[in-house]
Amino acid sequence: MIPGFLRRRREHLASVRGTAHLDAQLRESADMAITAARRALSRRVPELSLEARVCDRERVDVQDVLDTAHEHFGLTDLPRERVAAVLRARYELRTGPMDLDTDAYDD
Repeated sequence: MIPGFLRRRREHLASVRGTAHLDAQLRESADMAITAARRALSRRVPELSLEARVCDRERVDVQDVLDTAHEHFGLTDLPRERVAAVLRARYELRTGPMDLDTDAYDD
């Protein structure tokens, strides 16, 4: 028989681990969506003139991250605000403003 405080502690730690795991999956999904957008842009670059290369940009959306999370991790019913926050963080960390646009700031 487990005392109540140990059971509550285990439940709390399990909850914390679950949240951390979900956050890691969301970060990975955002990174995958950003990488896919950059790859799409790099495939177009050789075909563009020099003037067009300067202003040509690709777009990564919150929906792209949601689709990637569902496809790779089976995650459904994720709050768009949380996904947008993760996308904003990864977008800024991976210097997205240089060549990507996003709707993460609109949500």
